[in-house]
Amino acid sequence: MLTKPELVIAAIVLAAFIFVPILRRLFGLIIRLAVFFVAVAVVAAGVTMILNNETIFERPGLGQRVERFVTMNSAAASTTGSSSVTCVMEAPPQAAPATAAAPHKKAAKREEAEELQTTRNDVKNAEPAPLDDVFPELIRRGYPGISRDMLFKLSTDTVNSLGGWRIVKSSPSSYTLDCIYTSRIFKMEDDVRIAIDPSGDIEVCSRSGLARPGTTSLLRFFPGDLGSNVGHIKQFYEGLEPKMDEVYKEEQDKQNAKKPPGH
Repeated sequence: MLTKPELVIAAIVLAAFIFVPILRRLFGLIIRLAVFFVAVAVVAAGVTMILNNETIFERPGLGQRVERFVTMNSAAASTTGSSSVTCVMEAPPQAAPATAAAPHKKAAKREEAEELQTTRNDVKNAEPAPLDDVFPELIRRGYPGISRDMLFKLSTDTVNSLGGWRIVKSSPSSYTLDCIYTSRIFKMEDDVRIAIDPSGDIEVCSRSGLARPGTTSLLRFFPGDLGSNVGHIKQFYEGLEPKMDEVYKEEQDKQNAKKPPGH
């Protein structure tokens, strides 16, 4: 509750803004600038979500989506689609050198496997979110009956077919792809890692480039991603689905061809 001196000071300040023309114009300018910047921020957020094929009106609802889009800068697919599962990368994806010294090949592969396992453990061991905080886009896809080699090839083909995506490191031995997504308008870069499990599950993990260690951009202080990382995961799975449908159809046709006539 305001004290008497505070009320007097507030009244004097209010009177100054009302009756002093310069202060009145300054106050009006401040209000207009505030409205302008809020409008620009809303439009930028809307454009970003549209470009990433995301919306705040789908399941699990407006409140949960807005909260996630403005407070989290990574996303990872999981068996439950929990939005609390985040993408953990120790370093940004880097293109592999053209040649490497032979004595270090085994050590490099071992470090690569350890880094991948750390990322997978971080994703799998994360505490699940409440049931009303599940994002359908983040439910991990599995393709049983298809070999890892085929899934790796189809994942590679999918990334190569997506606009703005590029593979910076392909590891057939560990069935992982490290990719960078570059946005069309703002040219922001995000890191995406795709890994194929022996079970046929395809894990996708996406992190904003502004969250990379050592980033100096002032935008790094904004904790959200406006849905971009969820959108990357959604885009990859949607691009992969037609290819998987075709593979399963071919397998079904082969099985039908083996059946005797009349069966």
